[in-house]
Amino acid sequence: MFKLARPRYVIKKYAGKKYPKKDKKLITAEDIIEKFITPKLLDKKTNITTIGSCFAQRLRDYLIEKNFNYKDGKWDRVYSIRNIKQIMQMAFEPEKLKIVEPIWNFNGDCGDPYIKSVEGRPMKIPCNPKEAKEKIKSKYKHFNKILKECKVLIITLGQTEVWSHKDAPETAFYAAPFVGIKDGEKNHISHDLTIDEIKHEFKEIMRIMKKNNPNVKIVFSISPIPLVASISDDYSAYIAANHAKTKLHSCTLELMKEYEDVYYMPSFELVNAHPYSAFRDDGRHVPQNFANKIMKMFSKLYVNE
Repeated sequence: MFKLARPRYVIKKYAGKKYPKKDKKLITAEDIIEKFITPKLLDKKTNITTIGSCFAQRLRDYLIEKNFNYKDGKWDRVYSIRNIKQIMQMAFEPEKLKIVEPIWNFNGDCGDPYIKSVEGRPMKIPCNPKEAKEKIKSKYKHFNKILKECKVLIITLGQTEVWSHKDAPETAFYAAPFVGIKDGEKNHISHDLTIDEIKHEFKEIMRIMKKNNPNVKIVFSISPIPLVASISDDYSAYIAANHAKTKLHSCTLELMKEYEDVYYMPSFELVNAHPYSAFRDDGRHVPQNFANKIMKMFSKLYVNE
């Protein structure tokens, strides 16, 4: 009969790579990054920026507080991997964006459907198309400068559900459209990105960045913050949120192996190891003190102190 033992070569090669056998509450960052071999990518003088979902804002706040050389792209929260790719297209390949709905007009208060402002609304633009185009062009120029000059870029992937105009389904609005947009119910459609589509967007992000900033070091992370609501009719928002994170997590860990200077920050893992202490009372957002723990882990992995 088989004995409950493993061959010596298995024991020798994989020793120490076991899942931590301890109470979940006792799991530490060290348990998660054990044998995680990474280079030191930056110090406090290195030009660094972040892009992505709400969680990227928490990382930004930490970098600013600790006096890193943080450069603000002023793209606010960028929720989906498609939207992140579009920010890079705006910066480097605006001619590839198919935009058929350039302005949302709310009784004379106009906004860009594809860029979010810090006020939590579409970026305010003039209602005059020519003037709006000039402001948008200036914004694209700023995106270009930040992404072209950054030495380290942290990309936080958050959601997979997107909204767009039916005549340009491959171009996503920055978020779900507001009620009251002219012909919105007739023209706006929603979609949950498939694994193949996520992989395509990931590869496009890498293509655009490496073409325009060949030496940039990119650190990917998966936002632990679940979506606030879901378009799915098949199951609850809770299940949809976990489905989204599973797709993003799987695709990222698989594809990053194909590229040089691409790394991973296990923020998703650390938060989900502490589900009762890592979230605010709303059950969604990570408080700044826990985000600071994640950034300390980031510093241990990647910062040359």
